[in-house]
Amino acid sequence: MQISYKNFISGLLFVFLLNSAGVFSPSLAVRDSDFVSEIEISSNMVNRLIMLSSFMISIVFLFKNNKDFFKIIIIKAWPLWILVLYSIISCLWSEIPLTSFTRLLQQIFLITFILMVIRYLYFNDIFNVLKFFAIAIVIIGVLSIPFSFAWQDIGFRAIHGHKNTAGYIYALSLLIVMYDIFINKNKNKLNLYLLFTVFVLLIISKSKTSLALVISSSIFIYMLINYQWLKAKNVILSIFFTSGFVFLALLLVDTSILSDYGLDFTGRAIIWDFVIFEMNDYKWLGFGYRSFWGVGDAGLSVLYGGDFDFFITKLNQSHNTYLDIWIMLGYIGVPIFIAFVIHSIFEITRSNYLFIAILFFLIIHSFMETDFFRSNNLLWVLYVLIYLSSICHRKIINE
Repeated sequence: MQISYKNFISGLLFVFLLNSAGVFSPSLAVRDSDFVSEIEISSNMVNRLIMLSSFMISIVFLFKNNKDFFKIIIIKAWPLWILVLYSIISCLWSEIPLTSFTRLLQQIFLITFILMVIRYLYFNDIFNVLKFFAIAIVIIGVLSIPFSFAWQDIGFRAIHGHKNTAGYIYALSLLIVMYDIFINKNKNKLNLYLLFTVFVLLIISKSKTSLALVISSSIFIYMLINYQWLKAKNVILSIFFTSGFVFLALLLVDTSILSDYGLDFTGRAIIWDFVIFEMNDYKWLGFGYRSFWGVGDAGLSVLYGGDFDFFITKLNQSHNTYLDIWIMLGYIGVPIFIAFVIHSIFEITRSNYLFIAILFFLIIHSFMETDFFRSNNLLWVLYVLIYLSSICHRKIINE
């Protein structure tokens, strides 16, 4: 039986998404602490092999395209290219330029792969892959339940390293299944079983943030469908700018005051305090692309994080997207990032309700975690996918 290009690329995307979710690099060690060293998926050989292979295959397939495709994507996705270009330049002042450039190469591999995907797959094709991905995640989650490594004192994590990681993976899977049931009207037994099972997995993960966001995203899509005066673009832009202003306000408040009022955001406030202190001499240019966290014993977080709190030495992110963009690219890079996000909001909110739900989820989630511009992070992979797909396969809704 001959395999079409579309089926082959769909299979590649399925494998790529599973890899981003950590399926091929499962965390099987028992962990109890909420703040533990987060082992990045991008650090293992399986991930690098999949990303490199995907990139090389993408190059072959993209060479088959005419020049018009590249002209369109270069012109319409201009903020993304500026962000990548500035990140390449930031490697010049990184104290570990080789590490920065190696990590940035993974971004280039990812973007090239997604370009191939959106060249051959349209929304229905991408959705079918996402549906199979959700089914696989549910099966893996259910099979993990009897094993001790799948459980922390703070919640169920399956193979995903931490219950919060499992939480957002189940939340995204739930959004995909709900879209199939309530928008595509596929209310078959399999979908209803999936809906119930993935909801239970999300509940036992005890990821309150992901649970709240999946409920909020569902309500938001319901309101968009039933209240035509409500515009997704305006709502999500408001959330993006509000969360940015709230974060800036929090940075101006002493950490001890936040703790007194119970607003330390489960330890995040002291992380932000540490980062602001270390950024004193790097405000404008930053440290360079991903050269601050997770760079070994010589990293500033390892050397000086213990002066604030020992758990900081075990982290690989600031648990806030805005802060990590500032760390990497400085004040000069932040406006470039903001331009990219605003442009992506304009594009994605004109596509389809599933993409809008994922966008809504990620914009809010990024306030408490670092989701953007992080190599093979599943949320970032999905963000690039829905962004470039929305540009190339525009289907205007909610205008």
